[in-house]
Amino acid sequence: MGKKLLLFLFFLLMNHGLSAQAIRDTIEVSRKFKTILIFPGDIAESIIGSDIGFAVDFPKEIGSRFNPRILKVYYDDLATEKENYTNLTVITRSGNLFDFILKLDARPKKLTWTIGPEMAVTNIDDRAISYQGPKSIQVPEPNSSIGSPLKSEESLSLTMQEIEKIPKDSVLELATTDLYAHDPIEYYRLRSYYMQFDKAWIPRYFARKGDVFLWLKGVYYNNDELYIQFRLENKEGVDLDINFIKFFIKSSYRNASEQKIPIDKNNGLLFEYKVPKIVKGGTENHFVIVLKKFSLDNKKELLVELDEEGGNRNLSMSIGRDIINNPKRF
Repeated sequence: MGKKLLLFLFFLLMNHGLSAQAIRDTIEVSRKFKTILIFPGDIAESIIGSDIGFAVDFPKEIGSRFNPRILKVYYDDLATEKENYTNLTVITRSGNLFDFILKLDARPKKLTWTIGPEMAVTNIDDRAISYQGPKSIQVPEPNSSIGSPLKSEESLSLTMQEIEKIPKDSVLELATTDLYAHDPIEYYRLRSYYMQFDKAWIPRYFARKGDVFLWLKGVYYNNDELYIQFRLENKEGVDLDINFIKFFIKSSYRNASEQKIPIDKNNGLLFEYKVPKIVKGGTENHFVIVLKKFSLDNKKELLVELDEEGGNRNLSMSIGRDIINNPKRF
């Protein structure tokens, strides 16, 4: 009798544990959307319990360098089931094994999952589970306009050619609230990368010196942060070598030029994307800065100063409160 009671309690506890895991690791899949799973390491194998309805896109050999870490899960549009479940097992190259339950749902609550190493069930190489955090999803920050030499492989994961192959929708799928909470810098990268393709929504707002133009394309607001988008255009034949591009909060009172508060990495500047060091003759460069949220009164403005190295094609742009205080949300 005692043994039967012990066996009953053992199976009860096992069943409770499995149920809790199913609830914790249940991933909703839809006919109309692809659910994205981002793993902490390259994927070696994925096994789906039932391929009736459920489908997985295994990472392709050709693609970006973070492509081997991503699984895309979806449900067949032509399938007739209204309810369906199966299991998904994924093994990474480090030997970590992950188990999930897939559930058919018309409207998944979550479309992008960042899979942490702590979610691994075991390691099939009989090693300790690797808890090394996920590699950053790198989007390059070249120091010059497109086509100029890039940084070394140690500091750059993707070439511009590889980045340009990534569909815009895929980039936005990766820029999730989970990524923002885990790694805001990578979130800024992905958002800024996508924004460089946007058309300017602020009409004809620019500073000019000869045939060199600094255009303000847009000001965006998200997560209590401001994204400011620029286009630097060099229509002249001589390359524009840039000493610096700096940002200030400036009083708009006359004779108050000394009242400039710098915005830098110690004071509100969170991220810079593709801020150039050189813009070759006859080319242009799109760049984005991310700042902590702020607002301006009638007597303040955001000042952008560009200084040419070895020349006098210096630019100064003042952005007033009407633009800064009314950004476009995304």
